Amino acid sequence: MNSDNFACFGDCPKPKKSKTSEEERVAFWAHLPSIVIHDIFDLLTKKDRQNASRVCKNWRQNIFHPKWWPEVTFKIEPCNIERSKFFTSVFGRIVSSAKIQVNTLAPECTDEFVALIETLSENNNLKELIIEPTHCHFDIARYSTKSSSNMHNVIAKLKRCLPNLTKFSIGCIEDFALYLDEYLTILGSQQPEKVTLLGLASVKDNPNEYEDSYFECDLIKPFTNLKVLSIDFDQLSDTFLSCLDASTHLERLIVHLHGVREGHPSTTNAAWTIFKAKHPKCELRVNVIHSYDEVQHLHETILRDEMPLTHLRVFFCEHVNLETLEFISAFYNHTLRSLVWVDSMGNNEETWSFLASQRDLSPDPLVMMSWLCSNLSELVFYGYKYREENLVAIARLRGEKLKKLEVAEDDVLFSNSNYLGQENLIDIQLHLKQPWAPTKTADLHPVIRNPTAGDSDEYLLPIVLADLH
Repeated sequence: MNSDNFACFGDCPKPKKSKTSEEERVAFWAHLPSIVIHDIFDLLTKKDRQNASRVCKNWRQNIFHPKWWPEVTFKIEPCNIERSKFFTSVFGRIVSSAKIQVNTLAPECTDEFVALIETLSENNNLKELIIEPTHCHFDIARYSTKSSSNMHNVIAKLKRCLPNLTKFSIGCIEDFALYLDEYLTILGSQQPEKVTLLGLASVKDNPNEYEDSYFECDLIKPFTNLKVLSIDFDQLSDTFLSCLDASTHLERLIVHLHGVREGHPSTTNAAWTIFKAKHPKCELRVNVIHSYDEVQHLHETILRDEMPLTHLRVFFCEHVNLETLEFISAFYNHTLRSLVWVDSMGNNEETWSFLASQRDLSPDPLVMMSWLCSNLSELVFYGYKYREENLVAIARLRGEKLKKLEVAEDDVLFSNSNYLGQENLIDIQLHLKQPWAPTKTADLHPVIRNPTAGDSDEYLLPIVLADLH
């Protein structure tokens, strides 16, 4: 009997899984309420959240919520237009902080930039808009494929993005700098006390002929909580400095010099003395760009003894003003932190300026600067022949306080033809306490290597825009 019963039980079929119940379970996960999915996503890291969004279409849609995408960088390049379109459609209406990196000379990128600005103009969450172009101007008139993509319409769409912004930068785009009055009027009419960053400076495409970009000084007064402000030198005057008196939180003032228009009032030491008293923590950064005439008289007509100068950057002015370097050591020895002087590399008479100055037994200005300027931490010099023993002197004087020292290998004049970096290179490394070697010429930007290589904006814009961060 037992065996029969055993056989009987063995023949009994196993219960089958309910197909309906599995479908219900799948449907359950796929149709969770958004509030539950958000609670789940809140417990995950960004990477895990993106992985979890692959569960189903519903979960995928819920990941695109403003609280998980407060900051987005929109990269608009010819090689990723489709991705740019996706970012515009998905994030353009939800992002709070938008950074736009755009190739301004490619027609398809220009059109996509216009589409993105239009989408952002409908975004009520937008609080920050920072533009980072590859060049200083758009070539809309020549290349744009859309009839709506003319500069007037682009500016109109850009202005619709402004009312709720707390940070705004035109990215040094010359075309945008012609409407500064309108931008400030819009920003100042809403909640100007919330604005902390204004990037209003520009880079000129043609340094010999350009329209001045400046605004009425009183328009800056409502922005009492400004921390970072960039302007063109056209704007700078004693009156303008006095209009910043209420901006007591100002940490950085950036000035771009291209030229000095006729009748420009410039500034006085008295105004800078008052400015420093009102803004004791404010850094002054001066960028001199394609300024072929003014660079020769920089220490006489532009710089003032009482300026709180911390950064001086000179780009492609094709002249090194040794008197300016001596002036800096004398008057900014407690404030200067960075000196960047970049000109095209070559072998003309100008490139031997430092060697010519030593014939009259005057001290090397960069060595003197390294000795006198107690806060100097960055020194970048391209385009001029320089003795390697002076590099050793700079390293010994500054030591580990010098965080960045750049000079082109082809510009270094070695005292020993068999040297190529051993004894003195080790000496420099020991004092800087970090690996160091002259920059290989092949690694330099083409414009530095070859003066005829074309527009230099592509090189200098990322460095100039870094002032705003």
